[in-house]
Amino acid sequence: MRKTSERQTPYWAAAACALTVFLALVVQAAPTQLIDGVNIMPTWPLIAIFLWAGLRPYFMPPIIVFSIGLCQDLLTGAPMGVWALAYLVSISALRFRGEDGMPRDLPPILARFAGTLVLAHAIAYGAGSLALGQLADVRPLIIEATATMLMFPLIAHLALRRRRSSRTGFIGG
Repeated sequence: MRKTSERQTPYWAAAACALTVFLALVVQAAPTQLIDGVNIMPTWPLIAIFLWAGLRPYFMPPIIVFSIGLCQDLLTGAPMGVWALAYLVSISALRFRGEDGMPRDLPPILARFAGTLVLAHAIAYGAGSLALGQLADVRPLIIEATATMLMFPLIAHLALRRRRSSRTGFIGG
């Protein structure tokens, strides 16, 4: 008889978490400039942090969230601490809490992520403007936030589908 996913060791899930966060950071740092220097890359690290903080909260303690933000600042050339602060505050304020954590339905997850996304980008804009000593250009953040919100439902659907199948015992997790 197969053990339930609650009793299995979390090594595979921890490896998957580390891999998805690493890939999110690498893809975020990839050059994707279009015409006029507009970057349409979604905020992949925020998606990864949000989903892992909901699915396995013990994989995303505040120090890890802060470290992911610092890595993104280093890789993308943003002023140091901008994304670290944005991720830390937004995830701490809006992460799912309680015994059940993230619900299994997509609409509440989308609503919570939209709030997290808006808060993270607002903090990044404010912190970036302070670091630059002038108002930062808001257009890239709006494009990035829009691209992120358009990509998130697909990624969240896949994560929830994986979560449902692992709870029924078909796929270990």
